[in-house]
Amino acid sequence: MDHAITPEPHLVPGYTGHCAQNRDRVGRTYGRQTHKLLIDPCIYHAPELIVAPIHAKRGLKDYPTEQELKILRTREGLVDSVYRHPILPGYAGFVPNIVSQIGKRYVAAASAGVARHETLMELYRCDKRTLRHRDLLESGNGLFERKINERLLPQTYYRSPLIPVTGVSKGIKEETCPPKTEKLCYSKFTSPHFLEDEDPDKFIINGYSGHIPISVTRFGESNKVLTNRALCSFSDYMYKRKRDTWCCGQDLSRPAITCPPVGHFVVYHEDSGMVPSYAGHVPGETYKFGRTYAKTTYDAKRWLEVHKNLTVLPEVANLDYAY
Repeated sequence: MDHAITPEPHLVPGYTGHCAQNRDRVGRTYGRQTHKLLIDPCIYHAPELIVAPIHAKRGLKDYPTEQELKILRTREGLVDSVYRHPILPGYAGFVPNIVSQIGKRYVAAASAGVARHETLMELYRCDKRTLRHRDLLESGNGLFERKINERLLPQTYYRSPLIPVTGVSKGIKEETCPPKTEKLCYSKFTSPHFLEDEDPDKFIINGYSGHIPISVTRFGESNKVLTNRALCSFSDYMYKRKRDTWCCGQDLSRPAITCPPVGHFVVYHEDSGMVPSYAGHVPGETYKFGRTYAKTTYDAKRWLEVHKNLTVLPEVANLDYAY
């Protein structure tokens, strides 16, 4: 008869939740197998059983626990506590560690979170008191006959508080540095265009709606980085132009800078054709047939150079399309 009754605790067949190592065990019924798994001490389980036995009394594991309530009562006696038990549902303020409390009602989760926070704070306060006690003993102001816990404190070879050591006592020669001029802060009257490239204020603030030189071809960067690089290229280009005209009084110690790239603004390239989806005008494209769009628009400006002396319409002229 005992073999016909499944012992408690066990999971009822049809239970779709997780049971640890259930897939690795075979040879028993579902009830007996889950019974063995639930009582096996070698398997990692939750702190308490998920399913309570049938004969168990209600309220066997009540939350918040007595330990949590004791911590909260002690906290209320020491400080002007904001979190007092019970923390009623509907409180919209911050409750420490309540996010990590899963599967509990609000009062139990809030009490457990505050108790966990207070336990951690008590550990911090204990460490702080230990440091103060150790400093008191090392300074020589403590008791002569120390207790066993005081003897186990880590000792050092110095006395606290520490004496500050200056450069003169170390024998280091003091060097007099030239006075530094304070740099003016960035303001609306500051023109960042001709500041030094290493100046951190050489950029244009976000929201400026005016013209930013040499910034059309730049994209994919933040406003500060983009405007800084654009202004650096602009100032280098202006210094290059002034150097070429040999302007008197110009700083010639700056390295030579090339002109800003103009290849980005070329529409008709000499070594490639146009994209088939290009909807703009291409010189001579209307009068060419039998080739792809890329071949037809290859070096499009050459059509203008070849037929620059054309005096009649291209439709009636005997044009040479073989080029």
